Amino acid sequence: MQGGTSFGGNMAAANFQQGQPLMAPPGTALGPESYGWGAPSANQYSIAPNQRTSAQTYQGPGPGGTKVPAGECEDECAEEECDPDQCGDENRGPKASGELPCGIDTRPFLPLGLIMTTFLGGLCLLLCQLPVVNNILGALPFLLGMEIALFLFLYLVTLGCMVYCYLGDPGQLRRDYSQAYTAMEREGTKPSLPKRAHKTWLYRQPVRRYDHYCRWVTNCIGLLNHRQFIIMVSGLVLLAVLGIAVDLVALTAIFSAGTTWLTRFGVCFHLFYSVVLMTLAGPILRIHLGLVTRNELASEWKRNDFYVVEGAQGELIPVNTLSDDEFNQRFDNDFVYDKSKNAFDQGWQANCYSFWCSSRASNQLGEF
Repeated sequence: MQGGTSFGGNMAAANFQQGQPLMAPPGTALGPESYGWGAPSANQYSIAPNQRTSAQTYQGPGPGGTKVPAGECEDECAEEECDPDQCGDENRGPKASGELPCGIDTRPFLPLGLIMTTFLGGLCLLLCQLPVVNNILGALPFLLGMEIALFLFLYLVTLGCMVYCYLGDPGQLRRDYSQAYTAMEREGTKPSLPKRAHKTWLYRQPVRRYDHYCRWVTNCIGLLNHRQFIIMVSGLVLLAVLGIAVDLVALTAIFSAGTTWLTRFGVCFHLFYSVVLMTLAGPILRIHLGLVTRNELASEWKRNDFYVVEGAQGELIPVNTLSDDEFNQRFDNDFVYDKSKNAFDQGWQANCYSFWCSSRASNQLGEF
Protein backbone atom coordinates (compact mmCIF):
# COMPACT_ATOMS: atom_id res chain seq x y z
CA MET A 1 0.00 0.00 0.00
CA GLN A 2 1.53 3.30 -1.06
CA GLY A 3 1.50 6.16 1.40
CA GLY A 4 -0.12 8.52 -1.05
CA THR A 5 -3.10 6.35 -1.81
CA SER A 6 -6.21 6.62 0.28
CA PHE A 7 -6.70 3.45 2.26
CA GLY A 8 -9.26 1.47 0.34
CA GLY A 9 -8.95 3.70 -2.72
CA ASN A 10 -8.12 0.93 -5.15
CA MET A 11 -10.89 -1.25 -3.77
CA ALA A 12 -13.33 1.62 -4.21
CA ALA A 13 -12.45 1.92 -7.86
CA ALA A 14 -12.71 -1.82 -8.41
CA ASN A 15 -16.03 -2.23 -6.66
CA PHE A 16 -17.89 0.87 -7.72
CA GLN A 17 -16.30 1.64 -11.10
CA GLN A 18 -16.42 5.40 -10.58
CA GLY A 19 -12.97 6.34 -11.79
CA GLN A 20 -9.48 5.82 -10.52
CA PRO A 21 -8.26 7.31 -7.25
CA LEU A 22 -5.29 9.58 -7.15
CA MET A 23 -2.08 7.57 -7.37
CA ALA A 24 0.40 10.42 -7.14
CA PRO A 25 2.68 10.82 -4.11
CA PRO A 26 0.93 12.38 -1.11
CA GLY A 27 0.53 16.12 -1.21
CA THR A 28 1.47 16.23 -4.91
CA ALA A 29 -1.08 17.98 -7.09
CA LEU A 30 -1.51 16.60 -10.59
CA GLY A 31 -0.94 19.20 -13.26
CA PRO A 32 -3.41 20.13 -16.00
CA GLU A 33 -1.65 17.73 -18.38
CA SER A 34 -2.54 14.81 -16.11
CA TYR A 35 -6.27 15.25 -15.82
CA GLY A 36 -7.34 18.27 -17.81
CA TRP A 37 -8.14 20.62 -14.95
CA GLY A 38 -6.50 23.96 -14.49
CA ALA A 39 -5.30 25.26 -11.18
CA PRO A 40 -8.21 26.14 -8.91
CA SER A 41 -9.19 29.76 -8.68
CA ALA A 42 -10.07 31.36 -5.36
CA ASN A 43 -13.67 32.06 -6.36
CA GLN A 44 -14.29 28.49 -7.46
CA TYR A 45 -13.47 26.13 -4.68
CA SER A 46 -10.28 27.19 -2.96
CA ILE A 47 -9.93 29.31 0.16
CA ALA A 48 -9.47 32.91 -0.78
CA PRO A 49 -6.44 34.72 0.65
CA ASN A 50 -8.57 36.72 3.10
CA GLN A 51 -10.78 33.83 4.16
CA ARG A 52 -10.47 32.18 7.54
CA THR A 53 -11.35 28.59 8.12
CA SER A 54 -12.46 26.83 11.26
CA ALA A 55 -10.58 23.66 10.37
CA GLN A 56 -7.93 22.63 12.85
CA THR A 57 -5.21 22.97 10.22
CA TYR A 58 -5.91 26.67 9.66
CA GLN A 59 -2.76 28.77 9.43
CA GLY A 60 -4.42 32.12 8.92
CA PRO A 61 -3.57 35.02 6.60
CA GLY A 62 -0.36 36.93 6.80
CA PRO A 63 3.27 35.83 6.85
CA GLY A 64 3.22 34.29 10.29
CA GLY A 65 -0.32 33.00 10.30
CA THR A 66 -2.96 33.68 12.89
CA LYS A 67 -3.53 31.13 15.61
CA VAL A 68 -6.97 29.61 15.91
CA PRO A 69 -8.81 30.87 19.01
CA ALA A 70 -8.48 28.45 21.91
CA GLY A 71 -12.22 27.93 22.26
CA GLU A 72 -12.68 26.86 18.64
CA CYS A 73 -11.45 23.28 18.91
CA GLU A 74 -13.73 22.60 21.88
CA ASP A 75 -16.76 22.43 19.57
CA GLU A 76 -15.11 20.95 16.48
CA CYS A 77 -15.98 17.60 14.97
CA ALA A 78 -14.11 14.73 16.57
CA GLU A 79 -12.92 13.81 13.08
CA GLU A 80 -10.60 16.84 13.18
CA GLU A 81 -8.70 15.41 16.17
CA CYS A 82 -6.00 13.66 14.16
CA ASP A 83 -2.50 14.59 13.07
CA PRO A 84 -2.77 15.83 9.45
CA ASP A 85 0.71 14.43 8.72
CA GLN A 86 -0.66 10.95 9.39
CA CYS A 87 -4.30 11.27 8.27
CA GLY A 88 -4.34 14.13 5.77
CA ASP A 89 -6.82 16.98 5.93
CA GLU A 90 -9.06 19.06 3.68
CA ASN A 91 -6.30 20.51 1.55
CA ARG A 92 -3.38 18.07 1.55
CA GLY A 93 -2.57 14.40 1.73
CA PRO A 94 -0.69 12.64 4.51
CA LYS A 95 3.06 12.27 4.47
CA ALA A 96 4.58 9.24 2.80
CA SER A 97 4.82 6.24 5.09
CA GLY A 98 8.58 6.55 5.12
CA GLU A 99 8.27 9.97 6.75
CA LEU A 100 6.09 8.69 9.61
CA PRO A 101 7.46 7.29 12.88
CA CYS A 102 9.00 3.84 12.26
CA GLY A 103 7.79 4.05 8.63
CA ILE A 104 4.26 2.97 9.61
CA ASP A 105 1.24 4.22 7.69
CA THR A 106 -1.28 4.87 10.48
CA ARG A 107 -4.19 5.94 8.28
CA PRO A 108 -5.85 2.50 8.18
CA PHE A 109 -6.03 2.43 11.98
CA LEU A 110 -8.94 4.87 12.26
CA PRO A 111 -11.41 3.16 9.87
CA LEU A 112 -10.36 -0.34 10.93
CA GLY A 113 -10.59 0.65 14.58
CA LEU A 114 -14.03 2.16 14.03
CA ILE A 115 -15.32 -0.94 12.23
CA MET A 116 -13.81 -3.41 14.69
CA THR A 117 -14.95 -1.59 17.85
CA THR A 118 -18.47 -1.28 16.44
CA PHE A 119 -18.54 -4.97 15.58
CA LEU A 120 -17.11 -6.08 18.93
CA GLY A 121 -19.41 -3.72 20.82
CA GLY A 122 -22.41 -5.25 19.09
CA LEU A 123 -21.17 -8.77 19.76
CA CYS A 124 -20.71 -8.00 23.45
CA LEU A 125 -24.18 -6.46 23.67
CA LEU A 126 -25.87 -9.43 22.00
CA LEU A 127 -24.05 -12.07 24.07
CA CYS A 128 -23.80 -10.43 27.50
CA GLN A 129 -26.19 -7.54 28.17
CA LEU A 130 -29.35 -8.61 26.34
CA PRO A 131 -29.59 -12.05 28.00
CA VAL A 132 -29.11 -10.41 31.42
CA VAL A 133 -31.76 -7.76 30.71
CA ASN A 134 -34.13 -10.41 29.37
CA ASN A 135 -33.77 -12.38 32.60
CA ILE A 136 -34.80 -9.28 34.54
CA LEU A 137 -37.88 -8.92 32.34
CA GLY A 138 -38.98 -12.51 32.88
CA ALA A 139 -36.75 -14.61 30.62
CA LEU A 140 -39.17 -14.53 27.69
CA PRO A 141 -37.64 -16.04 24.51
CA PHE A 142 -39.88 -13.96 22.23
CA LEU A 143 -38.82 -10.73 23.93
CA LEU A 144 -35.15 -11.68 23.71
CA GLY A 145 -35.57 -12.44 20.02
CA MET A 146 -37.15 -9.03 19.40
CA GLU A 147 -34.32 -7.28 21.26
CA ILE A 148 -31.67 -9.16 19.30
CA ALA A 149 -33.44 -8.44 15.98
CA LEU A 150 -33.65 -4.70 16.77
CA PHE A 151 -29.99 -4.31 17.70
CA LEU A 152 -28.83 -6.57 14.90
CA PHE A 153 -30.69 -4.40 12.38
CA LEU A 154 -29.15 -1.20 13.81
CA TYR A 155 -25.65 -2.64 13.77
CA LEU A 156 -25.95 -4.01 10.23
CA VAL A 157 -27.24 -0.68 8.85
CA THR A 158 -24.54 1.30 10.67
CA LEU A 159 -21.73 -1.03 9.62
CA GLY A 160 -23.04 -1.16 6.05
CA CYS A 161 -23.00 2.64 5.75
CA MET A 162 -19.58 2.71 7.42
CA VAL A 163 -18.09 0.33 4.86
CA TYR A 164 -19.77 2.21 2.00
CA CYS A 165 -18.32 5.54 3.17
CA TYR A 166 -14.94 3.84 3.55
CA LEU A 167 -14.79 2.11 0.16
CA GLY A 168 -17.30 3.93 -2.04
CA ASP A 169 -16.74 6.71 -4.55
CA PRO A 170 -17.86 10.01 -2.96
CA GLY A 171 -19.12 11.34 -6.28
CA GLN A 172 -16.31 12.13 -8.68
CA LEU A 173 -17.29 14.13 -11.72
CA ARG A 174 -18.14 11.81 -14.59
CA ARG A 175 -15.41 11.40 -17.18
CA ASP A 176 -17.59 12.59 -20.06
CA TYR A 177 -18.23 15.86 -18.19
CA SER A 178 -14.52 16.09 -17.45
CA GLN A 179 -13.66 15.66 -21.11
CA ALA A 180 -16.15 18.37 -22.07
CA TYR A 181 -14.54 20.78 -19.63
CA THR A 182 -11.10 19.85 -20.97
CA ALA A 183 -12.25 20.56 -24.53
CA MET A 184 -13.52 23.98 -23.44
CA GLU A 185 -10.16 24.73 -21.87
CA ARG A 186 -8.28 23.78 -25.03
CA GLU A 187 -10.51 26.10 -27.05
CA GLY A 188 -9.50 29.01 -24.84
CA THR A 189 -12.65 29.06 -22.74
CA LYS A 190 -11.90 28.95 -19.04
CA PRO A 191 -13.94 26.08 -17.57
CA SER A 192 -15.56 26.27 -14.19
CA LEU A 193 -16.52 23.42 -11.92
CA PRO A 194 -20.15 22.64 -11.14
CA LYS A 195 -21.40 24.54 -8.13
CA ARG A 196 -20.22 23.04 -4.82
CA ALA A 197 -17.76 20.70 -6.54
CA HIS A 198 -14.21 20.58 -5.22
CA LYS A 199 -10.89 19.20 -6.46
CA THR A 200 -9.31 17.19 -3.66
CA TRP A 201 -5.90 15.59 -3.26
CA LEU A 202 -7.49 12.16 -2.88
CA TYR A 203 -9.10 11.71 -6.33
CA ARG A 204 -8.14 12.46 -9.91
CA GLN A 205 -11.55 13.96 -10.71
CA PRO A 206 -13.29 16.71 -8.70
CA VAL A 207 -15.88 15.53 -6.17
CA ARG A 208 -19.44 16.78 -6.73
CA ARG A 209 -21.22 18.46 -3.81
CA TYR A 210 -18.09 18.08 -1.71
CA ASP A 211 -18.79 18.21 2.03
CA HIS A 212 -15.57 17.32 3.85
CA TYR A 213 -12.73 14.86 4.22
CA CYS A 214 -13.49 12.37 7.02
CA ARG A 215 -10.43 10.85 8.65
CA TRP A 216 -12.53 8.20 10.38
CA VAL A 217 -13.21 6.58 7.00
CA THR A 218 -10.16 8.06 5.20
CA ASN A 219 -12.41 9.20 2.38
CA CYS A 220 -14.13 12.32 1.13
CA ILE A 221 -17.81 12.85 1.84
CA GLY A 222 -19.64 14.11 -1.21
CA LEU A 223 -22.69 13.66 -3.43
CA LEU A 224 -22.81 9.86 -3.44
CA ASN A 225 -22.02 9.07 0.22
CA HIS A 226 -23.23 12.09 2.21
CA ARG A 227 -26.53 10.48 3.20
CA GLN A 228 -24.76 7.26 4.19
CA PHE A 229 -22.39 9.31 6.34
CA ILE A 230 -25.30 10.93 8.20
CA ILE A 231 -26.96 7.52 8.68
CA MET A 232 -23.67 6.07 9.94
CA VAL A 233 -23.14 8.81 12.53
CA SER A 234 -26.81 8.70 13.56
CA GLY A 235 -26.55 4.94 14.00
CA LEU A 236 -23.44 5.26 16.14
CA VAL A 237 -25.11 7.83 18.41
CA LEU A 238 -28.30 5.77 18.69
CA LEU A 239 -26.33 2.62 19.49
CA ALA A 240 -24.34 4.53 22.11
CA VAL A 241 -27.50 5.87 23.80
CA LEU A 242 -29.27 2.49 23.75
CA GLY A 243 -26.07 0.76 24.83
CA ILE A 244 -25.70 3.01 27.87
CA ALA A 245 -29.33 2.38 28.84
CA VAL A 246 -28.99 -1.40 28.49
CA ASP A 247 -25.68 -1.40 30.37
CA LEU A 248 -27.13 0.54 33.29
CA VAL A 249 -30.03 -1.91 33.56
CA ALA A 250 -27.66 -4.86 33.31
CA LEU A 251 -25.39 -3.43 36.01
CA THR A 252 -28.19 -3.74 38.57
CA ALA A 253 -28.29 -7.48 37.98
CA ILE A 254 -24.76 -8.70 37.26
CA PHE A 255 -23.37 -7.84 40.70
CA SER A 256 -26.36 -9.19 42.60
CA ALA A 257 -26.73 -12.49 40.75
CA GLY A 258 -24.27 -15.30 40.25
CA THR A 259 -22.87 -14.03 36.94
CA THR A 260 -19.38 -14.86 35.72
CA TRP A 261 -16.52 -12.40 35.87
CA LEU A 262 -16.40 -12.39 32.07
CA THR A 263 -20.00 -11.12 31.88
CA ARG A 264 -19.28 -8.45 34.48
CA PHE A 265 -16.21 -7.30 32.62
CA GLY A 266 -18.12 -7.25 29.31
CA VAL A 267 -20.93 -5.09 30.70
CA CYS A 268 -18.55 -2.63 32.40
CA PHE A 269 -16.29 -2.35 29.35
CA HIS A 270 -19.25 -1.89 27.00
CA LEU A 271 -20.57 0.92 29.20
CA PHE A 272 -17.19 2.65 29.00
CA TYR A 273 -17.11 2.12 25.22
CA SER A 274 -20.65 3.51 24.79
CA VAL A 275 -19.82 6.65 26.78
CA VAL A 276 -16.68 7.26 24.69
CA LEU A 277 -18.60 6.65 21.47
CA MET A 278 -21.31 9.11 22.52
CA THR A 279 -18.66 11.70 23.38
CA LEU A 280 -17.03 11.38 19.96
CA ALA A 281 -20.03 10.88 17.67
CA GLY A 282 -22.52 13.15 19.44
CA PRO A 283 -20.88 16.48 18.48
CA ILE A 284 -20.33 15.27 14.91
CA LEU A 285 -24.01 14.41 14.51
CA ARG A 286 -25.19 17.66 16.08
CA ILE A 287 -23.03 19.76 13.75
CA HIS A 288 -23.92 17.88 10.58
CA LEU A 289 -27.66 17.82 11.30
CA GLY A 290 -27.50 21.59 11.68
CA LEU A 291 -25.69 21.85 8.36
CA VAL A 292 -28.34 19.70 6.65
CA THR A 293 -31.19 21.86 7.95
CA ARG A 294 -29.44 24.95 6.53
CA ASN A 295 -28.33 23.20 3.31
CA GLU A 296 -24.80 24.21 4.19
CA LEU A 297 -21.83 22.01 3.41
CA ALA A 298 -19.14 21.43 6.00
CA SER A 299 -16.54 22.88 3.65
CA GLU A 300 -18.59 26.09 3.40
CA TRP A 301 -19.07 26.15 7.17
CA LYS A 302 -15.33 25.82 7.77
CA ARG A 303 -14.66 28.71 5.38
CA ASN A 304 -17.34 30.81 7.14
CA ASP A 305 -18.87 31.60 3.74
CA PHE A 306 -22.30 32.52 5.13
CA TYR A 307 -21.41 34.12 8.47
CA VAL A 308 -21.50 37.76 9.51
CA VAL A 309 -21.01 39.91 12.60
CA GLU A 310 -22.90 43.02 13.62
CA GLY A 311 -21.00 46.27 13.15
CA ALA A 312 -21.02 49.37 15.34
CA GLN A 313 -23.95 50.87 13.39
CA GLY A 314 -25.94 47.62 13.28
CA GLU A 315 -24.74 46.70 9.81
CA LEU A 316 -23.87 43.10 8.98
CA ILE A 317 -20.21 42.53 8.12
CA PRO A 318 -18.97 39.31 6.47
CA VAL A 319 -16.56 37.68 8.90
CA ASN A 320 -13.96 37.05 6.21
CA THR A 321 -13.52 40.80 5.75
CA LEU A 322 -12.56 41.35 9.40
CA SER A 323 -9.01 42.03 10.47
CA ASP A 324 -7.10 39.15 12.03
CA ASP A 325 -7.40 40.52 15.56
CA GLU A 326 -11.12 41.26 15.32
CA PHE A 327 -11.79 37.89 13.70
CA ASN A 328 -10.13 36.03 16.58
CA GLN A 329 -11.71 38.27 19.20
CA ARG A 330 -15.26 37.79 17.95
CA PHE A 331 -14.97 34.19 16.79
CA ASP A 332 -16.51 32.41 19.77
CA ASN A 333 -19.69 34.41 20.35
CA ASP A 334 -20.47 36.89 17.58
CA PHE A 335 -20.53 34.90 14.33
CA VAL A 336 -24.09 34.66 12.99
CA TYR A 337 -25.37 32.60 10.08
CA ASP A 338 -26.81 34.84 7.35
CA LYS A 339 -29.38 32.90 5.32
CA SER A 340 -29.39 35.53 2.57
CA LYS A 341 -25.80 34.66 1.69
CA ASN A 342 -26.64 30.99 1.11
CA ALA A 343 -28.49 30.67 -2.18
CA PHE A 344 -29.12 26.97 -1.49
CA ASP A 345 -30.97 27.52 1.81
CA GLN A 346 -34.71 27.24 1.11
CA GLY A 347 -35.89 26.69 4.69
CA TRP A 348 -35.33 23.67 6.88
CA GLN A 349 -38.26 21.63 5.52
CA ALA A 350 -37.23 22.09 1.89
CA ASN A 351 -33.57 21.59 2.80
CA CYS A 352 -34.24 18.27 4.54
CA TYR A 353 -36.44 17.09 1.69
CA SER A 354 -33.78 18.06 -0.85
CA PHE A 355 -31.06 16.27 1.11
CA TRP A 356 -32.92 13.00 1.54
CA CYS A 357 -34.98 12.88 -1.66
CA SER A 358 -32.95 14.60 -4.40
CA SER A 359 -31.52 12.30 -7.03
CA ARG A 360 -27.93 11.23 -6.51
CA ALA A 361 -27.52 9.53 -9.88
CA SER A 362 -24.26 9.50 -11.79
CA ASN A 363 -25.41 12.36 -14.05
CA GLN A 364 -26.36 14.61 -11.11
CA LEU A 365 -23.95 17.53 -10.73
CA GLY A 366 -24.85 18.14 -7.08
CA GLU A 367 -25.88 21.75 -7.60
CA PHE A 368 -28.57 21.76 -4.92
